[in-house]
Amino acid sequence: MNPFAPLIGSELEAVEKVLHETLTGSALEEHVNRLCLSMVDAGGKRIRPVTVLLCAHLLPDYNQERDLNKTLWLASAVELLHTATLIHDDVIDNSSLRRGVRTINDTSGNHIAVLAGDYLFTRCFNLLRHLQSLDAMGEVSNTIATLVSGELMQLEKQSCLELSEDDYRYTIYAKTGALFEMSASALAVVNHADEKVIAALKAYGRAVGSAFQIVDDNLDYAADSEVLGKKAGIDLMDGRITLPVILALKHTEDVKEQEALKAAIEAGDFPAVKAAIDKCGALALSHQKAEAQADKAVQALDIFPESAYKNALIELAKLTLSRKS
Repeated sequence: MNPFAPLIGSELEAVEKVLHETLTGSALEEHVNRLCLSMVDAGGKRIRPVTVLLCAHLLPDYNQERDLNKTLWLASAVELLHTATLIHDDVIDNSSLRRGVRTINDTSGNHIAVLAGDYLFTRCFNLLRHLQSLDAMGEVSNTIATLVSGELMQLEKQSCLELSEDDYRYTIYAKTGALFEMSASALAVVNHADEKVIAALKAYGRAVGSAFQIVDDNLDYAADSEVLGKKAGIDLMDGRITLPVILALKHTEDVKEQEALKAAIEAGDFPAVKAAIDKCGALALSHQKAEAQADKAVQALDIFPESAYKNALIELAKLTLSRKS
């Protein structure tokens, strides 16, 4: 059960209805719809739609009658955009599992997977047209551009042992933080809310997204494949230098041990790299940085009055830290 169901359960059910209506009803598109629904229904936690819904209720002038449909369209569009990026990521990473389910590229090939991801982008924009908001279109377009720049930077920096923490912070913002940023501020932007409100919601989303991605990167070295729902150690195999590795390189002071670590990273020797990470406590250090981001997210909400929705957003920030998959 979604932990936020007692507060926004009916709205989450409505989002599910919108997602299914968006991906059904066309005989010509039946095959691609079926493929996309398999991903949409594969057990995602709907964290981004939850963020859209909860943050909408923080707006001082939120009006259920006026804003509910807009919020549902935004929440559903965000989830379709997120799913599209996952499908494309699976192609890039040659992943065979996602959320414990075989990926589209594994079952149907890369060509069909890329087209399925592209199709979801069209469905995302089809939902957004209901808003009749150029601001919404601009936000989504800019977010997609940021997502692409993050993926490109990650590819350019593949296997780069000199990757800095600043480089890493930008990459996780572009890969994850930007979409959370948009999710948190979507309705505020559409409704032309006060700039201070928009800025606070964007700051919340950025920080939650960063915490989420740091924890995700930690799990690649801390959890097994069955718990993760995807293959553990895939970041190393794909040459992605994430925060645990950056910190292990920084805190392995013995010259011989550092050279051995660099050689293990270049060889994709997961047991050796994990052993070095464990020895210097890099996972604990990395988790502290995720905690700092979660704290920043909570602080961003200070401008809003106390409410059940604000408390839920605080809880959401904390829950990112205890993820197991």
